[in-house]
Amino acid sequence: MDLSAIADVIGNVMAVVGVLVISLAAVGLFRFTDTYQRISAVGTAAGVGITLIVAGVFLIEPTWGNLIKVIIIIFLQLATSSIGTMAIARAAYLTGTKMTPGYFDHLADDQVHPEDGVKPDVDVPLEDPDDDARPNSTDDDTVLGAS
Repeated sequence: MDLSAIADVIGNVMAVVGVLVISLAAVGLFRFTDTYQRISAVGTAAGVGITLIVAGVFLIEPTWGNLIKVIIIIFLQLATSSIGTMAIARAAYLTGTKMTPGYFDHLADDQVHPEDGVKPDVDVPLEDPDDDARPNSTDDDTVLGAS
């Protein structure tokens, strides 16, 4: 078995695995219960599935021109898939799409109603105006190296 035949087999396997990953994401669209799970499944599958398919096809037909195309395709796919997934998830969150009960919402504490006012985080100490630890203007000059 020569190197070309081995590359053909590996390329075909990679392409089939990529198709299976995308197919499982399509099944996930129907099986998952909330928007965020669906977005995660599709975004991850798009990045992994397309990368496997394109790399597999390259192994079947390896040329310098195809290598350049594969690099560009994989870079653009991974960049746009992640940015698009985050944008869609953010839009869903900002429009008030609810999560499935049982999942922790890390951003819920940051959401504030205008009538409640803004409260500082508990882990951020309030600055005391009488605190002498704050540098004055002469200390700033010294820190910056000015004389």
